[in-house]
Parts: sequence; structure tokens; C-alpha cells
Amino acid sequence: MHISTKTEYAVRALAELAVSSGDKPVSISEICSRQKLPRKYVEQLFRKLKKSELVKSVHGSQGGYSLNQPVGSISLQNIMAAVDESYLNKFCTDDHHKTHCIGLPCGFHQLWDEIKNDLDSYFDSIKLDRIIAKL
Repeated sequence: MHISTKTEYAVRALAELAVSSGDKPVSISEICSRQKLPRKYVEQLFRKLKKSELVKSVHGSQGGYSLNQPVGSISLQNIMAAVDESYLNKFCTDDHHKTHCIGLPCGFHQLWDEIKNDLDSYFDSIKLDRIIAKL
């Protein structure tokens, strides 16, 4: 299985945010420095994470980001859905089905959908607090 760079960087950044924030926001520069992540890339990810309401921003000289939800309620599935558009794609869409299946009806799309649902459930069971505990 392949975890995208978007997901990996978002998980690392959120884990760093959760561990180092305390009561004050943490800047993207600090997160990137500690995790050795590219700043421009992480800025793009944080826009998506903010839009998905996983993080919130504080403006000003003491500004930065903090988690918008408790670490025990942010799942790996939430993070993946927020930053990785390809994760949301179904394995077997109608267009894919029409152009890539040898014959109709194709029974494989049901299998791929079941696997996707199982993966969604598994990723939803992995919370940020569990990820942090493994660091």
C-alpha cells in the first residue's frame, strides 16, 4: 500500500503540532524545521487542513496554528480526506468501468468498493493520539 506524500507530511505536521503546541499556536516554520518538511508544501496542506476544520489559525506575531479538535477525535481518515484528493476516488468509477472492463457486468467494482470501505473504517479507527503515542 502506498501512503501519499501529502498524507505523510500532513500526519507528521499535525503530530508535531499536537506534541509541541501546549496552549500556544505553532508556526509552520517551526513545524517544518522540527520535522524537516518543505515549507511551501506544508503551507498548501495547512490551507486544506484549515478548510476541513482540523486546524485553526491565529494571526499576529505570536500566531500560528493549533488543532481545532482533540487529538483523540482526529483520525487518519480525516487527515487523508482533507489533503489527498486521490484518496477520495473510488477504485471503480462509471467512467473507469466503461473503458477498462473487458465485459459487462464487471463484478470487480463491488470488491474494490468493499476494500475501500474496509480501509476507510480502519483509517478512521487510527486517531492522532495513537499516532503520537508511537513516536
